[in-house]
Amino acid sequence: MFNFIRFVTYSIVAVGIRKGWNWITTDIDPMPGTKQFNIELLDAEAKYKRLKRKKEEYNETFRKIR
Repeated sequence: MFNFIRFVTYSIVAVGIRKGWNWITTDIDPMPGTKQFNIELLDAEAKYKRLKRKKEEYNETFRKIR
């Protein structure tokens, strides 16, 4: 019985530590010059351009309605 409780406790603690460590390490920005950095930079630039284009289209539509 004691071994079962110890097994369950260690399993729960291990999952908690693993999830906590993953949460901590995913918030770190990648180093400049790496492949991951370039991917995130291109994604951010594409999102910026897309949102800027949508805002300009909205502004033009809003001006026509006025």
